Amino acid sequence: MFCLSGEKLMRSASVIAISVVGLPAAVSAQDAGASDGALMEEIVISGSRLPASIESMPGSVTIIGEEELGKQLAVTTDLEAILGQLVPGMGTSSASPANFTTSLRGRKPVVFIDGVPITPTLNDVGRELRLIDPAVIQRIEVVRGSSALYGNSAGAGFINYITGPGRKGESTFTTEVGTQFSLTDLGNGFRPSIRQSMSGGGDSIDYVASGYYEKVGGFFDADGDRIAPIPNGFSGLADSDIYSLYGKIGFDFAEDQRLEASINKYRQKQDTDYTLLAGDVSEGIKATAIPKDGTEIEEADQFHSNLVGTLTYTHDDIMGTGLTLQGYYQRSKSVFDYNPNRFPLTDKASAQSDTESKKYGFRLDLRTPLDFLSDGAELLWGADYLHDDTVTGLVDGREFAPTQVLKSRAVFGQLFMPLFDKLTLTAGVRHEKADLTIEDFTSLFTLAEITGGTLEYSATPVNIGLTYDVSDTVSLFGGFSQGFEVASVGRVLRSYPVDVNVVILDPEPNLIDSYEGGVRTHFENFSTELAVFYTTSTNALTFSPDPNNPANNVIEQRTADEVYGIEFTFNADLSDTWRVGGSYTWLEGKEDRDLDGTFERYIQHRRIPPRKITGYVEHDFADTWSVRVQGLYSGSRKKFPGSTAFWEGDVNDWFLLDVSVSGEVGPGTLIIGVNNALNTDYFTHISETAQRDDRYSKAPGATASIRYRISY
Repeated sequence: MFCLSGEKLMRSASVIAISVVGLPAAVSAQDAGASDGALMEEIVISGSRLPASIESMPGSVTIIGEEELGKQLAVTTDLEAILGQLVPGMGTSSASPANFTTSLRGRKPVVFIDGVPITPTLNDVGRELRLIDPAVIQRIEVVRGSSALYGNSAGAGFINYITGPGRKGESTFTTEVGTQFSLTDLGNGFRPSIRQSMSGGGDSIDYVASGYYEKVGGFFDADGDRIAPIPNGFSGLADSDIYSLYGKIGFDFAEDQRLEASINKYRQKQDTDYTLLAGDVSEGIKATAIPKDGTEIEEADQFHSNLVGTLTYTHDDIMGTGLTLQGYYQRSKSVFDYNPNRFPLTDKASAQSDTESKKYGFRLDLRTPLDFLSDGAELLWGADYLHDDTVTGLVDGREFAPTQVLKSRAVFGQLFMPLFDKLTLTAGVRHEKADLTIEDFTSLFTLAEITGGTLEYSATPVNIGLTYDVSDTVSLFGGFSQGFEVASVGRVLRSYPVDVNVVILDPEPNLIDSYEGGVRTHFENFSTELAVFYTTSTNALTFSPDPNNPANNVIEQRTADEVYGIEFTFNADLSDTWRVGGSYTWLEGKEDRDLDGTFERYIQHRRIPPRKITGYVEHDFADTWSVRVQGLYSGSRKKFPGSTAFWEGDVNDWFLLDVSVSGEVGPGTLIIGVNNALNTDYFTHISETAQRDDRYSKAPGATASIRYRISY
């Protein structure tokens, strides 16, 4: 059993005192033209564990509201691209359903839908960012760092998609039709879609339901060449059918009780008539797509599906305490790419993998006012239970990784307490215990025999911080927090070099320590935020070439590392009709791969993106019409000269410009957008850093979107 105590708390407290800052929410106001009132907005959102005042949250936070999300959906439905545009510290899009390289401050974030963990705890499938129709999202909360509020690998930060509720009253229907299409090949790149929703209710009941279908065509680069259907070797969106169904119904009891049920189903399946024509990394020749000729090896269609069901009971006042109890069930399944020579030591070297994860559990939240301590003080406390059953296999029935079952129990408490007029304390603790059962397994990579067993983990991560209001317009923040992650044991065991008993091996979890500090300013029409951060982890995932098959496989290793960086954001209302804003992010990281106590080697590009600069200008040029122009610059990162290893290719810089306009036309709203309006010719980071001829695909060129929405 591994156990972490709060011993580092006292050392961290001295750091906080010296910096004279605390760790509340460093709030990035992403809604264009956000005022001080918006920044200070108090929130009570179903599915959220953020405090009533997010300025007391122990970690930097970005809140993306429904209005701002709608502006981004005018140019792209890629949630990874939207988050990359709006969230400081977030990496850029892979231009595919795969989000293996999604990085939030150099670490993989955990994704939730209404507080339900979607990210597979036991095997990172790298698909979870897209497993929801973005139109049903009311709000996105992004916490950049550790927190006692969530466990289950949330030490790297979390992204919580919060879906919208029904609206009481007469039933309202909304129909939306539209299409996206490539501007570099107008004949073959169309993506027609239709969405139908309804909402309504009576005095004590409300409901909402939505259905969505999209037929995705081909993707084309800046030269008009068709991009490979699986552009980076992990997953593809081209030639897919996307279905989504969402429903939520709520019943109010008396004045202070509510029961709410929801279901969310999403499925994307690819069926393509094209196949890959590999490029040449050494010569700079891109991979493209060519029609299938009937000689291709039979393989299953790739697909990704997700089902989330919840039942939530809330009581606003039980002896002064608010209660929320949620039960949930989540099931996801993915079928991945075909690899023709992945297991050369076996009789059947070719394979196509799949993963199925089934989760169920509950979340208990209790909010207790502590006004006897200080005016506005509050304790959020509760418990979590998670049961996760993950099977990672091959389409042909073989086991790719050992079957695993995780049972996790946790209790937590988070205190928000004003100490004086200008000083606020935030402190939290989470005690988590987990039992991980692993079945016997034979590695297909090495033929090693893995003897299973049950591993026990226990940890008590803590956080503490202060905020200090220097004046009505300037405040300082900073502090310390910890995270706890049960490492992806199956990923290491599937390529373990020798016979081993997992109980004797006893792999350690990953423990993350985070330090952060900064300053915020809030003027009448202008706000800024500057944050610096430093994090370390004890057992992070890294990759190196497989000595038995270096051309087709990498092996997973665990090592200590450090990540540090700086983030800056600003938003300004220039007038009633003009708004501007932007952000700057730089981060770097090193790892101790030889375990000598020194961070001597740069972390691979998989986790550390180049510096990023974003900006936008928005103008209301009529009563119901507005235009937005936004840009994103991604710099270069070249830390591994001469290396041909996976995840270590040179990353080059590029710039994207998006333009959108929306307004009322007749009884509805017309929305027109262009993604990559300058038709920038570039490789995505995931394609460049992989350094594989079959993954060396360009990103899409200029792509337009037009939609019309009518409510009745």
